[in-house]
Amino acid sequence: MGSNAESLRRSGVDIRRIQLAALMLTGLFASIAGIMVATRLASGSSNSGTAFELEVITAVVLGGTSLMGGRGSILGSALVALTLGIISNGLVLLHVDVYWVPIVQGLILIVAILLNSKLFERIVGAQP
Repeated sequence: MGSNAESLRRSGVDIRRIQLAALMLTGLFASIAGIMVATRLASGSSNSGTAFELEVITAVVLGGTSLMGGRGSILGSALVALTLGIISNGLVLLHVDVYWVPIVQGLILIVAILLNSKLFERIVGAQP
């Protein structure tokens, strides 16, 4: 619907139907993700998906979506999520302690944000 649902409603679009469809799709994909996690762990636990937020935020930001709002691509976010999965799996295969995996992901996110802000400063012409 964008940032202004009222203007969309005034142009004749039924925004309630769009909101309902978005919520239904979100619920569908959340249930698919829950089923995938439950089959991966071979059990159902209410806290099995905790700490996935860092991975999701990192994938979305590195996929091209700005933290200040804007547009990103699903393909970019999916490719970054796949890359983060490969990095995490590689760290586990290298026998790195499992507690270092989110630390490495956080460092990747911090470096990406710093590079993004430096790039933004160069484009706008702001002095550091």
